[in-house]
Amino acid sequence: MPSQNVTSVEDLDLGVAERQAFGTVYGKPAKHETLTKLVKAGTLRLPPHPNWTGDVTDWKADPYKDRNWQFQHHTLRWLNPLRWSALEGDEAAAEEWRRVAKSWGAKNIPAKKAPGLFAWKDMADGNRAIQLSLGAPLIRPEDDWYIPLLQYHVDWLMDEANIVKKNHALHQHSGLVVVAALLRDRRALNTAYDRMAKQFKSTFDAQGANDEGAVGYHEMNLKWWTQAWARIEAEGLKIPSFAAARLEAGRTALAQMVLPNGMLPQIGDTKRVAVSRGLGPHVEYVATQGKDGEAPTETAVAYERGYVVSRSGWGQERPLAAESHMILRFGHDVLSHSHQDRGGVHIYSRGRPWLSDSGYYSYQTGDATRNHFLSQDAHNIARLPEQVHSLRAEVELERFTATEAVHDAVVRDHGYQDVEMRRRVLYLTGPDCWIVWDEASDPTPIEQNWIVDIGVLSRRHDRGFELRSDDQTMNMTWLGTVPALSRHVAKEGDPHAWIATKWKTLEAATLLTAVSSRNRKRSVVLIAPSAPQELAVIRSYVSTSGQLSAMLMRGPRVWSVQIEGEDVTITEVERSWD
Repeated sequence: MPSQNVTSVEDLDLGVAERQAFGTVYGKPAKHETLTKLVKAGTLRLPPHPNWTGDVTDWKADPYKDRNWQFQHHTLRWLNPLRWSALEGDEAAAEEWRRVAKSWGAKNIPAKKAPGLFAWKDMADGNRAIQLSLGAPLIRPEDDWYIPLLQYHVDWLMDEANIVKKNHALHQHSGLVVVAALLRDRRALNTAYDRMAKQFKSTFDAQGANDEGAVGYHEMNLKWWTQAWARIEAEGLKIPSFAAARLEAGRTALAQMVLPNGMLPQIGDTKRVAVSRGLGPHVEYVATQGKDGEAPTETAVAYERGYVVSRSGWGQERPLAAESHMILRFGHDVLSHSHQDRGGVHIYSRGRPWLSDSGYYSYQTGDATRNHFLSQDAHNIARLPEQVHSLRAEVELERFTATEAVHDAVVRDHGYQDVEMRRRVLYLTGPDCWIVWDEASDPTPIEQNWIVDIGVLSRRHDRGFELRSDDQTMNMTWLGTVPALSRHVAKEGDPHAWIATKWKTLEAATLLTAVSSRNRKRSVVLIAPSAPQELAVIRSYVSTSGQLSAMLMRGPRVWSVQIEGEDVTITEVERSWD
């Protein structure tokens, strides 16, 4: 039903344009005068793409054959600098804003006649609804095209059939909030509020974990939802109490996942960047290396949405950036911003990541490089190369326990029909090392992939690899039978052993591969940083039945480690040979 509340420009709630003009995209740009000049000259700056000069009202334009550029073009967010310049008295900017907005409506309404693919796709509609609404102070009484343009967006966004999923839907709801408020349409505003409340329950669960399978999108959803609820509050409605509690839990979950040096781990579609400031005391603690904020209390936690996070501490006994940190992925296949990384392990210690993810390359559907970075090949997983595997199957967290001595997690990959495959990751807090134990129910080759981080050198030794970065080393030592080991360095034209640090940006890395023999059913590797002193494996034994016995030494300290089934015994003993 069309909005019946406003029929003329004079009836609009122009206060909306002031109280809703916040956020990175809609706030006042630092260089809005420069950006205004570019748009006036027919040049669009839509990062991360190069500047493009042409007819900005060519609604079929696709200069870089890129979905993201087309999407940004149709959001009209690039009109934001013009709007701010116009509000400061630049009439030419106001005229250009009106010209572009009118052109967009004339060419793309009704939706079925839109010439471009992205006019009404995903969340371009919600983003555009906000930008069009914020431009209300620029509209003259004679601009009779404006209110019908807004009303069409309300009608479109009110239709459930046009609402998509996850964060894209959130942007649609936010657009409906702003345009409904401008048109004084209380029914549409309440609809947006109800949809947001319903969606939020699935976006962040009670533990605060996000549903998109990417740490970068966890962070962005915290920002987007905080802004979305602020838009609701600006219109006189209250954020639900459960939403406030889950946002707070989400901030703590992000602090747990962030690496001790304050960088985001590249899980799913996540760029290699520092965590943002201003996301609560726990995130602030990590972002400022303990100078501000407050440390979380737990050192090991399992999030049902697919993350086991384990760390040595929060900077109480050594600098925060020097703490050890591990993330183990598990869960269901998530068709969002996740990759095929379930079962994958990320290991960080002493100031840097050592074994990391291949990262995020682009959103370009069908691109061969992107497809590689989504695949299992681009993650630190174990698989059974001679067995048929389903990528859609769940990787289940079977067990998780955390004591002062050991953090112990077991995941099972349900993708194999005839063989059970489990990965067990143990962090031993005293020796400050990890044991990654991969086991099949029947003898079959097990292949482990290990992506060595950018700038880390690797060299082979008799039982594994030594990784080196500056004056630090990390040793990977296979216990029991040593598998066949190989090393693959990044090469042009081969997507393996590259890490994508941001959009379409690759940096050379190294891929290590371990393949056990056909008559074995387990592969066990101990991973240990050298600092503060080298960890030596004095002796180790892995029995055919799966029992592990080892003696580990770091400096003057020695530990006896016994693993039998679920039982783990770690005992510090005296050096008998002193």
